Amino acid sequence: MASNLIHVLQIVSPAFLIIALGYGFSRFIQNSNEALIKITMGILVPAFAWEHLYRMKLEGSVITDVLLSSVIIMLVPGLIAWGVFRLKRISPRGIYLPIMFMNSVNLPFPILLAAYGESAIPFALMFYLTAFLGIFTLGLVIVSGGKEKGILQVFREPVVYVVLCALLFNWGDIEVPMFINNSAHLLAQATIPMVLMALGIQLSQVKITGLKLSLIAVAIRFIGGALTGVFCVWLFQLEGLAYKVVILESVMPCAVITSLVAEKYRAQPEVVASTIFISTLLAIIIIPCTLILLG
Repeated sequence: MASNLIHVLQIVSPAFLIIALGYGFSRFIQNSNEALIKITMGILVPAFAWEHLYRMKLEGSVITDVLLSSVIIMLVPGLIAWGVFRLKRISPRGIYLPIMFMNSVNLPFPILLAAYGESAIPFALMFYLTAFLGIFTLGLVIVSGGKEKGILQVFREPVVYVVLCALLFNWGDIEVPMFINNSAHLLAQATIPMVLMALGIQLSQVKITGLKLSLIAVAIRFIGGALTGVFCVWLFQLEGLAYKVVILESVMPCAVITSLVAEKYRAQPEVVASTIFISTLLAIIIIPCTLILLG
């Protein structure tokens, strides 16, 4: 376990360093992140979506089962959270995002590559696709409180149209001019660092008052996600690499990008950022333990 823990720490330590840089930047140099959020959400995230969705190549019938598993693993923790919050008579909005949407890129991709090789990436892309589409459709409906005006915000997000175009061009095998793909590639490379930097800025403004709610959310994300992952493996009779990817993805921490969405729509951004931070710290222990169990 010690060797696995060291290996995972080596993988995730750059992410923590970038988060720390964002934290320090906000605390000692600049405390406004409005421009950073607009650039990230309006330009970098759409480019990142295009880079991955336009290029992804998926084969094999088991992909469908993994895709369905990713949808179930997204929805069930959200339903659990809804039940818990109703019992406690609280009505949060933004906190649903980090509960439902796990980190599907900057932690699982390098870990899966190191542990299982390139063969694991097509399965991981299914979780990425579900999380990305879910955040910018169902996620926006949630943070808007279900209001009609808020729901229409879905159609104001550039990433929604980029995702649709990327999928259509991918499925239709339509060639795109090289300068577009090259530009998207350059922008996509900057996306994860910028998202992590934005998270660090938000963490510098986190209020301790949201700690209890954050801990509840983290517990639902990990426990609810893990149990749902085991259920999906049993339901679809997954074996081999697909089984390992589904289980590992189900215990990933909260998605960093949910903090940007929460900030943009002013849906408990500080609590969301706190939840992401706590879940990411716990993931340093949970991920290597899961890898050991998977063998």
